[in-house]
Amino acid sequence: MEPPRPTTAFIGTLYVGTDRLERPLTQSEKKELSTLLREHDFVGASLVSLRFAFKLRRSVPAAQDLQGRANLRFVRQGWDPLVVTLVKCLCRFVWSEHTHAAREDATTRKVTETFLREQSVHQGDSPSAEDRVVQLEAEQQEEAHGKQQLDALRAAFVAAGDEINLLWLDYRLAGIVEPEKMARLSGRDAREFHRAADRRKRHTERLLAAQGGEEFQERT
Repeated sequence: MEPPRPTTAFIGTLYVGTDRLERPLTQSEKKELSTLLREHDFVGASLVSLRFAFKLRRSVPAAQDLQGRANLRFVRQGWDPLVVTLVKCLCRFVWSEHTHAAREDATTRKVTETFLREQSVHQGDSPSAEDRVVQLEAEQQEEAHGKQQLDALRAAFVAAGDEINLLWLDYRLAGIVEPEKMARLSGRDAREFHRAADRRKRHTERLLAAQGGEEFQERT
């Protein structure tokens, strides 16, 4: 016998999720959920889950898409703060969505490959399997290079003790680009983020010079 369907989105501290409710959240329930998330530092937990998604996908747009899926699953399936922290809950949903997406991608690839093989019988100008492999390898190399550059820049910020640019990098990965919004979320002065742009440029120039085997000349 199935347990009775809850009539409210919250039972004590437990957020039951819309799947169990079998309906969308009301406006008052949305406000209550927002309050609960703020109490558990949803912004900080989201940054951690986005970094985790980036490690899995090696691409900012793909990581943001994965995080969006995970957040939707969070709303649907619910969360109990007494059982698991918010950051762990979000990361678990990121991993779950990643594995689901991987299976979906594998299925899609098989269907696509079958379709392309069938099309190649009728269209002589269709890309060959070898061409598709070369293209995929090039895309993977480009993503890997981007990840290496990102890691190198983060390491430069850490070595210089540049906390503001580390915050800037995390916020940019989270899709936040306005210095004023970064300042509001971090509790810092917006002028600090504006002043950090010049330091960030020097970090980048120094990094590129080192990768090119050149000596970096500090500006006076």
